[in-house]
Amino acid sequence: MICVRGRRDEGVDARAHEDRGATLILAIVVVLVVGTIASGLSALVTSSLSNRTTLEAIRNREYAADGAVEYAIAQVRLASVPARVDERSPLPPLTACNQISGSVAPNGLASGMPVLNGFPMRVDWDDVCGAVRGADGTVVVQRNVLFSACLITAPACRGTNAVIVRALVNFEQGPTGGVSATYVQTWSINR
Repeated sequence: MICVRGRRDEGVDARAHEDRGATLILAIVVVLVVGTIASGLSALVTSSLSNRTTLEAIRNREYAADGAVEYAIAQVRLASVPARVDERSPLPPLTACNQISGSVAPNGLASGMPVLNGFPMRVDWDDVCGAVRGADGTVVVQRNVLFSACLITAPACRGTNAVIVRALVNFEQGPTGGVSATYVQTWSINR
């Protein structure tokens, strides 16, 4: 009987040990999956950190150009408002189709445009004459101005690839001849 029992025990042992090594394979698979995910995440974090400074500089440049265009719009509008002398802009007043053009740069005007986000901007503008037919059928001349902002290092913003922000603005003339309302018709970020 000892032989029978021995054989029976050997059979049980053989079945109990046939799963040996499966746990090791499962552990290796888990380690590989976790390692792959960790390396992918570290690559993502590394590239995000290195791109952050570049994207931040581009964003700050765009915000500076945006603010510079808003400043130039305010200067052109102020020049066209018959107001107190101390509020007047040193720019010539905007009248319909007088083909004015101009430029605003840091310290380019008596009021001096501030340097925004560390980027000195230049804003050039051109009077874009336009005529439309009003609701009553009369022809109305529009006072549109095209503003183009670029870095101060560019020789001129008009018609160049250096333009960062371009805006077409309509200045509505009030009954006193000054600007009564300002309408932004287009605003685009080009770079």
